[in-house]
Amino acid sequence: MALARAVNPGTPTGGSLMIPFTEPPRPSEPPRRGAVLVVEDRDDVRQGMAQLLELHGFFVADARDGEEAIRQLRPEPGGVALILLDLLLSGCMSGKDFRLRQLADPALACIPTVVVTGVSVDPEDRAALRADGWLEKPFRCDDLLEVVKRYVVCEGSPLQAEP
Repeated sequence: MALARAVNPGTPTGGSLMIPFTEPPRPSEPPRRGAVLVVEDRDDVRQGMAQLLELHGFFVADARDGEEAIRQLRPEPGGVALILLDLLLSGCMSGKDFRLRQLADPALACIPTVVVTGVSVDPEDRAALRADGWLEKPFRCDDLLEVVKRYVVCEGSPLQAEP
């Protein structure tokens, strides 16, 4: 995965401007059936992501913090096809803490997780999280949908605007 790409090589100063980007993750398995669990502490962001995904035919569950997410996952981890995880969560468990706890639990570790964050994460911490994908805030709705479609089978009928 490339962490940066050169833009305008051969500038008058002879250098290149490096801008970070993430190549689209390539899941090793076909898309899974189940819900998308949105773990985000900001109500407006969490609800907006959930509504967008539901409008496009995905089943969605949501949690405002890591503890709530763990409580939702424990009874039936196979019912969740993808976790969208914000790193900066309020409460006792940060997104990083949630992810490390998820990785330590064999029943939860196999659930693909895409980190959705607006903060830069140093390469060592990024590697330790072993996320299946990264989506940087702010993101376009199309980018979110593209990432989710790589991991999750659309189960419902997308709502269509009436003529």
